[in-house]
Amino acid sequence: MFEVGALEVYPYWTWHVPVRDARTVLETETALKRGIKGTMHMRHVHESEAKPKGNFAKRIVAAVAAVAMLGGMGYATTSAALADDVNATVEQQNGISIGLHDYDRNSINNNHALHFMSGGNETGYNRYVQDGRGAYAGIVKPLLTNDYPTMADGNGSLDYLFGGASDKAVTNYMPDGGLLTSDGQGNYSFDAASKYAKYNGNSNRFELTKQTQSGDRNPLFTPFGNDSDADRYSFGMNLGADFYMPKDGKVNNQNMVFDFTGDDDVWVFIDGVLVLDLGGIHQAIRGTIDFATGNITYDRNQSYGSDRATTINQAFSNAGKNWDSAAYKTHHLSFFYLERGDGGSNCKISFNLPVKPSKAIDIEKQTLGTIPADQQFQFQLFANGSQTPYEGKYSVYDASTNQVVSSGLNTGSNGVITLAKGQFARVQSNDFSDDTTYSVRELNSGKYTVSANGEALSQHNDGNGGSYAETHSFKVSDTSHVTVINSNVKPQNNKTIEKVDGDGDQYELHLNASGDSASSETTTVTPADIVLVMDKSGSMQDKNDNRDTNAKNAANKLAEKLLTEANSKLSESQQVQMAVVTFSDKVSTKQSFTTSVSKIKTAVSSKPDGGTNWEAALKQANDLQGRTGVKKHIIFLSDGNPTFRISNYPIGCSKKRCNPDDDWRTTPQGVHGAGTEGSDNYYGYNYAAALAEANRRESNVSLYVVKASTDANRMSDFAREAKAVNGKEFDGTNAENLTQAFGQIYSSITSSAKIKVSSITDTLSQWVDPVDFAGVADGADITQYVTVKNGNKALTGGYTATYGVDQSGNRTVTVTFNGTDGIVTEKADSIDVSFKVKPSDAAYATYAGNQQYPNVGEPNTGTASAGQPGFYSNVDARLNYCVLTEVNGTTSCAPTEVEYPHPVVQVKLGKIKIVKQWSDGASKHDDGSVTVQLQRKKSGDSNAQLEDVGGVITLNKGNGWQTTVDNLVPGYTYSVAEISGDDRYDVSYTGNNVDLTKQMVWSSNADAGTLNATITNTLKTVALENAISVKKDLAGREWKTSDTFDFTLAAKGNAPLPDKCEADQPCTVKVNSDSGSHTASFGNITYNAGDASYTYYVTEVKGSIASLHYSQAKYEVVVTVAKGSNGEWKASVKSVTKVLDDNGAAVPESQSAATEPVTFTNRYVAVSALPLTGGATGRQWLLVGGVIGGLAVLLIGAAEIWNNKKRLV
Repeated sequence: MFEVGALEVYPYWTWHVPVRDARTVLETETALKRGIKGTMHMRHVHESEAKPKGNFAKRIVAAVAAVAMLGGMGYATTSAALADDVNATVEQQNGISIGLHDYDRNSINNNHALHFMSGGNETGYNRYVQDGRGAYAGIVKPLLTNDYPTMADGNGSLDYLFGGASDKAVTNYMPDGGLLTSDGQGNYSFDAASKYAKYNGNSNRFELTKQTQSGDRNPLFTPFGNDSDADRYSFGMNLGADFYMPKDGKVNNQNMVFDFTGDDDVWVFIDGVLVLDLGGIHQAIRGTIDFATGNITYDRNQSYGSDRATTINQAFSNAGKNWDSAAYKTHHLSFFYLERGDGGSNCKISFNLPVKPSKAIDIEKQTLGTIPADQQFQFQLFANGSQTPYEGKYSVYDASTNQVVSSGLNTGSNGVITLAKGQFARVQSNDFSDDTTYSVRELNSGKYTVSANGEALSQHNDGNGGSYAETHSFKVSDTSHVTVINSNVKPQNNKTIEKVDGDGDQYELHLNASGDSASSETTTVTPADIVLVMDKSGSMQDKNDNRDTNAKNAANKLAEKLLTEANSKLSESQQVQMAVVTFSDKVSTKQSFTTSVSKIKTAVSSKPDGGTNWEAALKQANDLQGRTGVKKHIIFLSDGNPTFRISNYPIGCSKKRCNPDDDWRTTPQGVHGAGTEGSDNYYGYNYAAALAEANRRESNVSLYVVKASTDANRMSDFAREAKAVNGKEFDGTNAENLTQAFGQIYSSITSSAKIKVSSITDTLSQWVDPVDFAGVADGADITQYVTVKNGNKALTGGYTATYGVDQSGNRTVTVTFNGTDGIVTEKADSIDVSFKVKPSDAAYATYAGNQQYPNVGEPNTGTASAGQPGFYSNVDARLNYCVLTEVNGTTSCAPTEVEYPHPVVQVKLGKIKIVKQWSDGASKHDDGSVTVQLQRKKSGDSNAQLEDVGGVITLNKGNGWQTTVDNLVPGYTYSVAEISGDDRYDVSYTGNNVDLTKQMVWSSNADAGTLNATITNTLKTVALENAISVKKDLAGREWKTSDTFDFTLAAKGNAPLPDKCEADQPCTVKVNSDSGSHTASFGNITYNAGDASYTYYVTEVKGSIASLHYSQAKYEVVVTVAKGSNGEWKASVKSVTKVLDDNGAAVPESQSAATEPVTFTNRYVAVSALPLTGGATGRQWLLVGGVIGGLAVLLIGAAEIWNNKKRLV
């Protein structure tokens, strides 16, 4: 055994290394001890005569290593020293192996089914496929056999053509590389049309010089020279490389693609599965594998052989395998190329696969947010479950260029690997194998959100007061590149509340989220060179849609956002700079790169005029040189298809110019085209020239295509074919769309992070209730009640709102976006979720009881909330999101969440004014008081019970018989009740049982929320109905029709008179001849309630009837008011006393009956009835008669009184 570097070689097989032409043969028995089981056969290796003879063992080992990695499933084992060597080839640094094979034209066809030189007698896959017929598919099987293609028709393996088996007709070389070039942005390429590649045996490398040949029929790819057909033709080449699959199949925002154009046979295998099949002897044709879309495309339809797969999935399915496109998974590419025909020899390879040496572990560092660019980060690598970190050498690479920054670094005894943003460490060790498992730990990571390959990492206590984040375990053969992203980027999120119309107390909650946070904006404005390419053709002056004005406004706003004052103060290498190119039929650089907003505004202000020359504009933009190491962006805006160009397409014509679509009368000097489309641009030269120029831009230059009018109908094709950002044009056909388009471009240029919102949750507090979905069940879909907007535009789909109630009664509104996919919010986006709430009954009741709020609205929660006392509307509200990052084309999204602030709601309460009134005047009650109780019951609830509000209220002279009760909760019907009570009075209410609504208390009318209740105490009355009456008796004659007698009722003190006499005093009644029973009543008398006794006197008014003696009697009637047994007040005659008799004499006797009318008797004395002769005179007789009559009357009256002593009237 002998050792060279990290390789150990053991004697095992005999392999020959003939020196070209000299036929020197060295026989050595060796084998390559590989990191995987099994060995690899070695074969003849030819060496040029000029090749140095020294250090031959090293050459042998290099050859063995190269052969070991040429096959489809072989692995590049580039040593760490070689990979880090700045003088190493692109292939060596990136683990890309190349095998070159020279075939003896005289014997290569012997005993083999696959033939070279395509003789006239050949058939099938050995015959030239005619031009335009595509490839001959299906020559080889869909799976590699022992790492090499095998003939599908059973005619053996092609291992002999690529170094896998011994064949005297084959001479094998293992170049160190030199064929591929890298643009520093992850793109690798070779094009024989522009570079002549010749293999140099002395340096063991390809040497590239300018290509001097041209045309499809001339051989362009001739690595063994052009001296003879033996040199030019009949050779083969194979490439092998490990690469990992970026997330979504994108690298630097571009689809990850492997592309080949050339002839003859080309077969590309991924993980041993045939994916791209360009077999056969044919003209130069193209095939492409797009790993982002999964599509396999060819520029020509095939005419021979079996059907080819059109997707990667189909290719694997055809081979009985499953394609695994998981992010960061490691894959192997095997490329096999044969030049079998004699004629044109073409080879163009380009790909942007992230290739790397096998068994190497890459740890990449990226940051987002306000993290300083020079911040250093420390990592440790743990392999195969060891608790001790890897200790040894590592090298640091620039992640964007894949170039070595520092090599031969040592971790030291603590195993720490140090990286800055945009770097990755490559660790290679003889101890690593495909089966090695490992994890990566970042130290001191506590203040960041950390993710690795798109997976959020948890923070762990390191025992020293710090924290670390560690990945899960990876397997080298599956994932060998780990990108760790630290971020302090957070979305701009806020929660506000505003008062809205409705029931008066309704609020609208707004929870918003935007990608435009202070931290993300700070970091995302990374150095950039931006070229604005503005169409100034005459059609931009269209007054109907203000195209030019809209374009200028959008450009000015973009400049204002990018070219800030802070930006101008940065060092030149960190600035954003902008330039302006304007074009019509000709082009002008109006402004070179600058940081001045005013200069940009001036540059875009020129007046439109002329045609549309896309090519000239794009060439000018391409020629504007930006700063080294700074990303360049071209924003191309036009409102029409190209009508001019600058490229000459001389195919011959009879006109003055040699271009059939030129109009020599209108085309400016140095410009081609007729200024129109249609038949004048029949050949499509204007568009073709523009597309060619767009595709000549450097591979790391991003192109943004903006369509300013629907007239530019080629923009869609142009964006796709020119590989513009996203492969699509931006719609700028009106002012709003154009502003949005430039906003999206701004986000793309300045942001490496976007916010993906997955959900917004709001757990309502006990102090609020939802307005539109109160009472819905747990799990109810409330999408119809929740509004979601992006800016001012309401979303009509893409979100779902649900209502949840947990076991504790907490109510949560959850809005999810696009199921589990979420919604991406860039700087130009602002997602706003809103729904209505109102203060709960608990809020009203609590404030009514305490007269103070428990909370204060947090800052920025709206003018109705921020800094204002109130009730928190939410217990907890959260934005669930992830920072969507793209690093080296790999997209990751580490889930996290952020809380929303707490806005508050306020309540408004009502009041009631209670007034006491007395029917008999308040002054009569100066020394008294009444007590009342305020009560309420729930409005609209028929089962609601009446409940007291507060304590008993006292009304008296001191408070003016009125009071106001504040802090009444709306939603109740309020009433007052007098509870002290004076049963002499009836109590009546006005303004009682009135609803206090929320509209009332929230009304702009300050008095609308005040109820008014009046309690009126009205003294009760009782009636004595016709209880005092008189009776007239006549003595001495019968009643005459004309007889009328009057009687008077006089009240003593404050005794009330009968009702009919209140307005007409004195109170009298008449007894006429026709009066029933010759009686009459004084009528009803009304008394105030209350214990009292009232006295009345009844007398007769002396009349003027002749010979009639009028009664002089006087009666005393006593009436009392008192409660009856039923508790009701009652008036009754207590007693009737005759105090004077008919002659006016005092007779204080009580009548025996108080229920009968008092009787007055008048006597008639007829003078004419006395004798006129005799001893006595007439006067005497009259006197005697009168005495006798009077005595008789008295006797009769006395007798009557005696018999009816207690008469009631």
